[in-house]
Amino acid sequence: MKICSTSINNNRNSSVQSFKAIPADYHKLPRWLGAIGKSVGEFVGMPEQKLLLATTALMIQPFVDLKHADPDQKENAAIKSASKAIAGGISGVTIRALVINMMNKHLDVTNKGLDSPKVDIIRKYLMPSNALEMYKTHPSLAIRRMKQYNMTVGSLAAMLVMMLFTNKWFDVPVTAGLQDFISGIVKEKKTWTRSLHDVVEDRRNKIADKIEKTKRNIVNKRNKIKQIILTIKSTDINQTDREK
Repeated sequence: MKICSTSINNNRNSSVQSFKAIPADYHKLPRWLGAIGKSVGEFVGMPEQKLLLATTALMIQPFVDLKHADPDQKENAAIKSASKAIAGGISGVTIRALVINMMNKHLDVTNKGLDSPKVDIIRKYLMPSNALEMYKTHPSLAIRRMKQYNMTVGSLAAMLVMMLFTNKWFDVPVTAGLQDFISGIVKEKKTWTRSLHDVVEDRRNKIADKIEKTKRNIVNKRNKIKQIILTIKSTDINQTDREK
């Protein structure tokens, strides 16, 4: 005789719970809490999560540094933490939002013209093979899963972009600029406008010096190449004269 586990569970006292079981009064939780959780799951994406993390780091980490860092490095550590949080938040939120929106645009099961022979490279390599078939039979489920899929793939692609490009070409210089800007206000007691003006002027001079240095290097290399060519030509002429 087969024993039904359901009948056994029904005969048990509902107040008796296993070690890892959900409490018996879980249904007493307010409905608004479940509604908030559902809304967060549906509308709070990776860019918003990165914004929350960056904001939290900006609000907490500088105070931790001011309390626990070395006495002579407290201000510098707090300024550096705040600058990194701002720069990382700007790049992280922007890159994630752009890449995920691009994925939503190209990997859309409801998009018209799916049967067109012209398929873009993102759809060609990243579109799930069964997404279109699922949309024909279960459209709401396919749309929901594609949203989750695009968020995951877009977040991974955004992390790759940040590791290869933005960390070096955006985060590092912006963090350094923010450090100088905040240091001017906090340590040198400058006004916001004056500190910003000094930072912009300093960066402008550094960029101009770098451009001038690059131009000099190009001219020097070009002169060396010309000298080598002239040496080769003169050597050929001398060899030809000796042969005659």
